[in-house]
Amino acid sequence: MINLSTKTILKIRQLSFFRAAQRTLVMLMPIAVIGTYFNLFNDLIFSPDGLIYNIFGLDKIMTDHFWYAGSFVCRGMIEVTFGVFGIYASFFMARYTARIYHKDSTMSGIAAVLIMLFCSYATSNSRPRHGSFTGGFLQINALFIALLVGFGVGQIFHLFGKNYQQVENEDTKWLRRRVWNATLPFMISLAFGILLGIARYELQIKVLDTASFSELVGRMQTTNNLAEVLFLSAITTLLNWMGIGYPLHALSGTTSNAYTAENLTYAFQNGSSWNVPYKFLGSSLIKTYGTMGGASVILAIIVILLMRRMQENNQTNVAIAKINLLPVAFGSSLGFSAGLPVILNPLFVLPSVIIPLVNMALAGLAISLHMIPVCVYPILKGTPGVLLSFFGTNGNWGTLWFTIALFVLDVCIMWSIMKINEQVEEMLKAGKGRQF
Repeated sequence: MINLSTKTILKIRQLSFFRAAQRTLVMLMPIAVIGTYFNLFNDLIFSPDGLIYNIFGLDKIMTDHFWYAGSFVCRGMIEVTFGVFGIYASFFMARYTARIYHKDSTMSGIAAVLIMLFCSYATSNSRPRHGSFTGGFLQINALFIALLVGFGVGQIFHLFGKNYQQVENEDTKWLRRRVWNATLPFMISLAFGILLGIARYELQIKVLDTASFSELVGRMQTTNNLAEVLFLSAITTLLNWMGIGYPLHALSGTTSNAYTAENLTYAFQNGSSWNVPYKFLGSSLIKTYGTMGGASVILAIIVILLMRRMQENNQTNVAIAKINLLPVAFGSSLGFSAGLPVILNPLFVLPSVIIPLVNMALAGLAISLHMIPVCVYPILKGTPGVLLSFFGTNGNWGTLWFTIALFVLDVCIMWSIMKINEQVEEMLKAGKGRQF
């Protein structure tokens, strides 16, 4: 069974889209890790509802000047990493796709960047002139569309571009010929990008942004039907694996609606959340039990890598795991998702969907059997994923042990998956998979 799964994953990994996507994400790992750490610092230290900010009373310790300076640096670094991640992704995706077919990768990447910026401008053209580009189209939560644009441009260079061979010294004459040879696919790519931008502007197409998923997120937050919650969470986690993180990001944030307010009011009036009127709200289940702030799947992978750190062929992944352990433990997992990578890795599509479903189904069963209370209390930013349910139930110890048991189960499920991943990597490294 494992051998069959390994061969199937290997064949998928050999497809040009996945080959280019995996290399793109690995190349962008440093940017993702930097953004992850500054996002963590911003949530923990420089947010009034951050965990460390409130535990140590930093509002009384830090001066206003230091707080504003720290917040400025963190938000600025988040913006230049996660805020424009799509630009970096489209460039490298187009570059690596063109390299597969021995075309001019640099010119392909530049064309992809132009298309991304123009489409972003087309989305925000109705805004004031000082805001030329819309951030949503370029953010890391819209990574999938950036990869599609880059792949499309790379394919245009494949079909219309001339073969390109890298030379050691490129003089001016050689560069002019290189640019001329790339002119046709470059212009075709640009025309494609202009048409795409016009379509977005004229039809006001909302592609992979927050507004596109408002209905999905809204339904997930307000439904009290456990079966519906599980179905919608499967869609949400699948989109997140694809690189469309808007729905899960919205669900992981602070949720405030009439249903959560009624639950919280009941808990305040009765001193506990055991018998609140809405026990299976998706906004509560997916955050505290489904993904555990990234701990269910991502932290489980890191734990497995660290437990098997003595294997020689695993040292690079172990180093990546060590770098990302701190932010992942506190709920910032994007750096590791790009560095391993987990996003768009065909091996992780099933566990990324199934593990949260198993966690939520077991949590729903435990709640219905009155084994654990419902998470209704506000949770500070940066709270470790395994502790989300503990704080969400106002410190119920039974809930903490239940969540730890769920995490151990997640690690056990991921163990065989990681073995398959190692086999696939070994086969690719040995040359059984196609390389550039």
